Amino acid sequence: MSSWIEAAEAALSGTATDTEHDVLRAEPPPVLDAVGLRALLAPFFAGFMWAASIFREVQIATPLDPLALLLRLLALALTVRALTLLFFLVQRIRLRLDYARYSLVLTPEGLLYRSPSMDVALPREDILDVRERGRWRDRSGRRFAEVYVVTQPRSGRTHLALPPVFERTPGMLAERLMRWLGPPPEAENPELPPSDPTQLVSELWERVAGGERPDGVSPIPHGRAWLQRGPYASVLLGIAVLEGFLRLPAQARADVGATMPLVLVAVLVIVPVSWYLVTRRQLAPRLGLALILTPAELLFRTRSGVVRVEWARLVKAEVDSRATWSLLLGAHESRWLTLQRKNAPEIRYHDSFLGAPLEVITSLCDAYRKGRIES
Repeated sequence: MSSWIEAAEAALSGTATDTEHDVLRAEPPPVLDAVGLRALLAPFFAGFMWAASIFREVQIATPLDPLALLLRLLALALTVRALTLLFFLVQRIRLRLDYARYSLVLTPEGLLYRSPSMDVALPREDILDVRERGRWRDRSGRRFAEVYVVTQPRSGRTHLALPPVFERTPGMLAERLMRWLGPPPEAENPELPPSDPTQLVSELWERVAGGERPDGVSPIPHGRAWLQRGPYASVLLGIAVLEGFLRLPAQARADVGATMPLVLVAVLVIVPVSWYLVTRRQLAPRLGLALILTPAELLFRTRSGVVRVEWARLVKAEVDSRATWSLLLGAHESRWLTLQRKNAPEIRYHDSFLGAPLEVITSLCDAYRKGRIES
């Protein structure tokens, strides 16, 4: 074990005599920020919509009234939204109950992070940047947001995510870590390795997807959040209609005939399965990877082949976002990675297809572009 790691562990146990070690003890994280309050209110909204749906049915005396179906659809969507938000709220409460088992030590040689599930030691020279999640204008006050410690590829990871249990706000933790890390070395004219036109990047993609990790290469895995973009509105509508159809008298169901069951099969089975199969077919060529960052270029793959973007031609990598709304998620922020290129159209990559935080990817792109990645 490295001597600085032993010294950091001694600082955690309180037996160290070296005053250069900075120990950050955990504090209770915020639970009821804006998202936490929405999680508490969501069940009440769902209950209200169920009550309105039942009241409408009692008035009309038929479960297939169009307005009653609409209210039932909204009730189902709000129920799913409430369950999702409550799941994240439970995770926050678990972190608050267990926060005392987290700690962080900053030494002149590196960083030691301790959590109930693992210990992570990062040498200082392996740390590229420190980024806080979200836009700077939304970072005021107490909020539940992670801080990302972006690392060199040789560390075996792209980043270390620190939970919001250190310092009063994630912004204060990020600022403290940046002061400890110091300003990055700036090269006026970084010497970037040239892109090899003879290299088979499709072969490199397959090797990296198979688990190989060449020097200086950062693979960005594919995310699973794209599953949230499915045709759930039609599925919930189908469930609402099916539930009302089953509560009809037997004679009324017989009068409807086979048309309604066929429509329900299409909405509940054919539409979602077709969407899933089509999306999986589009994603299959990526082999589980969204991007590959090499010392010479950025790679991403489409059905027509691997696209290469040399770092010298990349002007900027940034995070863009806009407010949007969906039936399941309600009002939320849609975010994507934007790659601005010289004399070429910009590239956009939605964060639901990326298995790493956008802030980490933009920071890695900036480090590659400035020649700070070490093999």
